[in-house]
This record gives sequence, C-alpha cells and structure tokens, in this order.
Amino acid sequence: MADRRFLSAAEAADALAVTRATLYAYASRGQVHSEPAPGDPKARRYHRDDIERLRERKELRRDPARAAERGLHWGSPVLPSGITLIQDGALYYRGHDALKLVEAATLESVAELLWDAEASERGRLFDQPCPLTPRQLARLRRDTRDPIAMLQVALPLAAAQDAAGHDLRPAAVRRTGARIMRLFTAIVAGNGFRLGATTEPIHKLLQRAWAPRNTAVADVIRTALILCADHELNVSAFTARCVASAGSSPYDTVSAALAALKGHRHGGESSRVAALLV
Repeated sequence: MADRRFLSAAEAADALAVTRATLYAYASRGQVHSEPAPGDPKARRYHRDDIERLRERKELRRDPARAAERGLHWGSPVLPSGITLIQDGALYYRGHDALKLVEAATLESVAELLWDAEASERGRLFDQPCPLTPRQLARLRRDTRDPIAMLQVALPLAAAQDAAGHDLRPAAVRRTGARIMRLFTAIVAGNGFRLGATTEPIHKLLQRAWAPRNTAVADVIRTALILCADHELNVSAFTARCVASAGSSPYDTVSAALAALKGHRHGGESSRVAALLV
C-alpha cells in the first residue's frame, strides 16, 4: 500500500503545476524535501505536506489581498520589488532579460544594475581595494577553513576599519557593497585572489583559484553568479531586508544574512557561498 505521506516526482509536479525540472529546483533550494523512494534508488519521493504548503504559497502570491491577511504565517511575505520580473518563462533584472545579460555582462555590471547605480558610478564602483590586508586574510585562513565562518569573522573586522561603511546614503551603500563583494571574493578565492589585479573581474579571480588550468570555467562561474544574483525572499535575503530596514550598516546587514544562511544550511540546505557575492 502506498504511503499517503509522500508523493512521487510526477505527482508532486502535477500538484504544483510545474515541470519536474522546476520541482527539482525547489528541492535544491530547500523549499521542499525529498528522499530516496523505497525499492528504487534512482527515484525520489516528496513529502505531501511540503507540496501542499508550497502550492498554497503559490496561490497566495496570485492573491495579494489574501496573502496580506495571512501575513507571515507561511513565511511567505509579499513585498514589492523593482528588481526582478518573471514573465512568460523569462527572467528580467530591472527590465533586462537575464539570459541576454549572461552573454556578455559581468557580475559587477549586474550588481550595478540591481543596485540602481547612477551612470557616473558604473564601471567605477568596484575600482576599490579589498577592505582587509593580505596579512589579515592569511590569518583568517589559518584559523578556519569553513568559508562561511571566515566571512562571519571578516565582516566585523572590515567594518571596524571602514568608517565609510556606516554611511547609509544610497551611493555610499553601493560603494560599501562593492567593497564587501571584493572581500568575499578574496576569502572564497583563497590565495588565488592575490595573483591578479584588484580590479580584475570576480569570475576570473574565482576561475584562477578554483580551476587555474581551465579558463573556460570563468564563463560558467560568471553565468551562474548572474543568474543567482537575485535571491528573491529566501531566508537570508529576507533577514537582510529586515536588518537593513532598522538602519543597520551593510556590514551588519550581510552578517545577519550569513547567520540565517548558516542556520538554514545546517538544517539541510547545501551552502551556496558564491551566490552571496550579490
């Protein structure tokens, strides 16, 4: 007799009115849980309760008035966004087709787009040094190999010596965001960061650190980072919005988001450190 607590992949996809590929994406982001199906190691089964909750959240998004009545009951707030639009199967960042952007854009230029940078700022925001010195970065690497732990330690250290990071005017926040991205790149890339110029594109720095003999990997990294640039309202992004709304600095805002991400990861979601670059 079939266990009524679970649905097959086909049943779960039908219940959500999505393709299996979309269902697998939901699972990879931790929105639904799956486990191997008994007797078939290649098949996965999905918790019926998870599917029902996700289906209801999708329905709430189609009915904002009903969603407002429910508030955060399902952890699914409805907030206006000028950043991303998903329409007719296409993804847009501030009106730009994301698939067109990945043809030539860098993560830095997409960050400038998402942050609504002024024309005078574009191409210059990331022309800033990493907030921590090579010696400080080396000491961090000696203390721990966990990338998220290193990021959590690095942020308050950088904030303590970056007085401009407490300036909350929009242009200053964008510049601080660029410095934080440089800091994260230096930590995630490890020693590879020191091999190139500070202003070298992030995807090339990561490729040199992770796959130094395969330059084609740079475009793969660039594409992945651009397509993951908007986190929607996952737990870390929502935490960041709440903390920022309290008037916190970008350093403190990102620290809070990291804490939320770390807790979610320990609850079963795989870490996507590179996606935190924006």
